[in-house]
Amino acid sequence: MSWELIALLGAITYGSRALALAIIPPLPARARAVLDRLPPALFAGLAAHSLSLPGAGLAGNEVVVGALGAIAVAPLRSLPLCLVAGAAAYVAYSIVS
Repeated sequence: MSWELIALLGAITYGSRALALAIIPPLPARARAVLDRLPPALFAGLAAHSLSLPGAGLAGNEVVVGALGAIAVAPLRSLPLCLVAGAAAYVAYSIVS
């Protein structure tokens, strides 16, 4: 893959998004309210999926403890803090066990 191709693909991607923002009218308030509620639900679904293994039940204890560490700081609404807390809980449990 050449640098020119990467630049072209980037220009197409950002150009299409900018064009969509300029052309598409704003959403109605009701639709916007529904869309604003989707990210937390989607993230929770992805997180729950990553905690289960097909045919085996829950993932390993380290993964579950890491998820609990991230959930503990989730009310602070900071993604970097959740990532650090989850990783710290994972590492702490791995060291202790």
